[in-house]
Amino acid sequence: QLLVPPLNFALVVPGIYRSGHPNPKNHSFLTRLGIRTVIYMNEDDPQPDHVEFMNQNNINFHHFRVEANKEPFTETSPADIAAILAILMDTRHYPTLIHCNKGKKRIGCLVGCLRKIQSWSMAAIFDEYQRFSGTKIRIADQQVKDILNPPSPCH
Repeated sequence: QLLVPPLNFALVVPGIYRSGHPNPKNHSFLTRLGIRTVIYMNEDDPQPDHVEFMNQNNINFHHFRVEANKEPFTETSPADIAAILAILMDTRHYPTLIHCNKGKKRIGCLVGCLRKIQSWSMAAIFDEYQRFSGTKIRIADQQVKDILNPPSPCH
């Protein structure tokens, strides 16, 4: 059987993967990874076939209604970012998939915050962000990483 990863799929750290919104062609791939937790960052509801897949596979689902950072109108809540990071720091949730629609900017912002906690340099964080988002970097996304105070690790 052909295994097809979701759009912009990548390993973040062992136990955490990132991607765009999975579709039915990706379900066998995700099953092979043994995904236990899915975190979805988008104001819209997930696709019904994805919800059905998660239910059939007993995958824990966390939906954070995070809008895209399109300044000056919206801004990602630092409280939402902190709540997601708390889930990601708890290895009992692994393997975990974090995704938004395309796996670019919202997930890039979140991964940037995780990298800040890991003491990555801002240059390295921006480089990784740009590899997924392309040349367009939203200032509001970068500001979230600058103002975030890392939460206490949850174990």
